[in-house]
Amino acid sequence: MKIEIFQSSKGDCLLLEANDGARILCDGGMHDSMRGVVRKELAKLRTRNIKIDYVYVSHIDQDHISGVLALLEDELEWRLYDHHKAKGTPKPKPKVPRPPEIGGIWHNAFRDQVGQNADKVEELLAASAATLLATGDAELRGLGIVYQEIALSIPEALKVSRLASADLLKIPTNQLPGAQGPAKLLMMRRDQQSIPVGSMILTIVGPGTKELEALKKGWNTWLESTDGHAGLARVRREIKEKLDGVSDLTTVGSRWNGIAPYKGVTAPNIASLMFMVEENGKRLLLTGDSQQDFILAGLEQTGFLEGGSIHLDVLKVQHHASEYNLDENFAKHVSADHYIFCGNGENGNPELSVIDLIYQSRLGKAAQRTLNPAAEGRKFKFWFSTTSSAQEPGSDEQKTYAAVEAHIAQLVQQSNGTLSAAFNPGASITLKV
Repeated sequence: MKIEIFQSSKGDCLLLEANDGARILCDGGMHDSMRGVVRKELAKLRTRNIKIDYVYVSHIDQDHISGVLALLEDELEWRLYDHHKAKGTPKPKPKVPRPPEIGGIWHNAFRDQVGQNADKVEELLAASAATLLATGDAELRGLGIVYQEIALSIPEALKVSRLASADLLKIPTNQLPGAQGPAKLLMMRRDQQSIPVGSMILTIVGPGTKELEALKKGWNTWLESTDGHAGLARVRREIKEKLDGVSDLTTVGSRWNGIAPYKGVTAPNIASLMFMVEENGKRLLLTGDSQQDFILAGLEQTGFLEGGSIHLDVLKVQHHASEYNLDENFAKHVSADHYIFCGNGENGNPELSVIDLIYQSRLGKAAQRTLNPAAEGRKFKFWFSTTSSAQEPGSDEQKTYAAVEAHIAQLVQQSNGTLSAAFNPGASITLKV
């Protein structure tokens, strides 16, 4: 199994290749990194007549889905060129490289998760974000940024579904190998079967029915409580009235019945599609941006937490190593030989405190160490999707990543050869297990 880790701006973009050549593109990162770096690399597959069996979109956040949208838009441009050429009315050849053939998309479409209120949810998020961003309260501005990013990602998610549809690119969505009947939302089910992709076997470990039902109920209850356009004005007034005295985001968020983050993690992140990937005894856990409680619950429900813990070959660290998504309890229950950190320093991710939690779970005090005996004494490696030199000079992202690089250098030195690290200075780096 090989994992190609791409420059993906603040997001995730991995290309997973099985020993027999089957391939899965795991998220697409941001549109700028897809257009500037990743699509050139993926186009090399087209020139070698190699397809991507599936594109997997963990959830709708821009830093995961907008790169996939850019890839599909490139393919649409080429399909239109082919159509006009066949009709004898040729147009100029596209200036973008042609993506590889895509066999299918795994993507829990926003409208399928939320229902027919998607447009209204987007409108309400945008209205709330604008008000929150106007305040001088740093915490409320942070909530405004979250709302704004979700609002921007919704139309991109809808476009992905539209482009993949039967009347455009004709890319099957959520059609699993060998499955019959209409496509379904991808989630843990009581009778779920493992998913073969070449020599790899995938098992869905999240989201569960409860997470998706909570997501749908939360969005729609929040929306319905506003009573349409009159409610939008009331939302603005309510937030404005609270700006001077509110410092607890959950107090504001709870006004809309379910939209408040769970321990600081948004509902779309909690609904991330997650897979355990297995091949020849090797295991990779793809976590999206989910939160530690839900990841552990999914692993337990699917039987992977043998004796209450698991040691993996590879862990894609959830949500760019945000402090809200990985805690000491998770690090003690889930360990790996290789840890992949995606993100470019935006929002302070990967956070040094999370890196330290993982390090301490392997080389810290006895009370901090992983519970899985298979991890004891094993070497481990940190993989990073970018470097400080790839960021805008003088930017917060560059400063964050420079701090990460310096901190990792210290940890590697004090580990006495147990920890090693790799940073991605170019288009991608490849991890082989």
